[in-house]
Amino acid sequence: MYYSFIGILAFLIISILNYDVLKDFTKKNFSKVLVSYKWFIIGVLLFCIADILWGVSYALKLRILSYIVTNLFFVSIMLSVFLWTRYVIAYLDDKNWFSKILYWSGIIIFIYEVVILVINLFVPFVFYFDSNGEYHTTIARFINLLIQICLFCLTTIYMLIVTAKSKERVKARHRTVGFFGLSMTLFVVLQAFYPFMPFYSIGLMLGLCLLHTFVLENEKEERRKLFEELIQKEQIQEYELGFARQLAYTDPLTGVKNKASYIDEVGKMEVLIADENIKEFGIAVFDLNGLKKINDTLGHEKGDEYIKEACKIICKYFKHSPVFRIGGDEFVVILKGEDYYDHKNILENFSNQIMEEKRKNGVIIAMGFSSFKSGNDGSFMRVFERADKNMYKCKKMLKEG
Repeated sequence: MYYSFIGILAFLIISILNYDVLKDFTKKNFSKVLVSYKWFIIGVLLFCIADILWGVSYALKLRILSYIVTNLFFVSIMLSVFLWTRYVIAYLDDKNWFSKILYWSGIIIFIYEVVILVINLFVPFVFYFDSNGEYHTTIARFINLLIQICLFCLTTIYMLIVTAKSKERVKARHRTVGFFGLSMTLFVVLQAFYPFMPFYSIGLMLGLCLLHTFVLENEKEERRKLFEELIQKEQIQEYELGFARQLAYTDPLTGVKNKASYIDEVGKMEVLIADENIKEFGIAVFDLNGLKKINDTLGHEKGDEYIKEACKIICKYFKHSPVFRIGGDEFVVILKGEDYYDHKNILENFSNQIMEEKRKNGVIIAMGFSSFKSGNDGSFMRVFERADKNMYKCKKMLKEG
């Protein structure tokens, strides 16, 4: 009976940790990532229930119930693995061939598990119970565990590759997601060698504690700090009047809006998104190629001229949208209204201009763009991260081309 106590403990801890996610079952208030995470948690809790029932029915020698619950046990394991791969894909929001393979592998393996369990009803090659009610496994069970190990390993490798390319502020979160897959691989191996020990439940309990602390809570803390900074700036800005306010929000080198203005705008956008009062906007992120070389070889005055010329080009094409200089050579444009509706033409014309600048050794500006996806994007930063990722792809292409 002790077997079931671990399952009960895992069920309670996971439910309590994820109460905020589980209490609202509608998609309305969740981003695509949180919806995927919610279903993963539901899949895990279903497994915990199966694990608890298995321990009780086996201890009481209820042979028929044990057989039924064992089938639920195997199905729920594969379901949780599939839902985990789906969450990882949604979390990274990186649609490529590897993520597609990972997604369809999860579906195929889940279907395979259902099929072999149906066959096992007639030919016991996964598990069986003898006349004394003793549980026995066969080679197919080890194949199932090997498949689980492979899927967890694939998600871990995927996360490690992404982590290597990630920015510092998200590396810790990406490492934690990768570590979850690695730790689950270890616990599945232990489960293979010790089938009467609840190692899988233990692994899920520990892994989800890590995810909650270092991924979900970390993201909440980051948003909290951002809002605190915005509130502090708003309190200061209330005392600014006229020209002083304009000066505080203007970049002195280029004349466009500065980082303080950008932070203020992000705060307003986050409120609009949270209240579902905005449906359409886009973010364009820009980064100048070759500025460091100019500063090092020709001096910072030439570098400043290079920045100003780049800013003129950006403002030329994005006439009806706010342009922000958020770093030395970084600019952001938030496209709304007229510019957003015409963004395809604007982006194409801008790209043509940059290719022309490249041919004549002029100002080279890498650009990445992403549109807000209503119902999927729960925050401004989610859209920004996609645009930033696209910008780095463009930057690499401009350097190689």
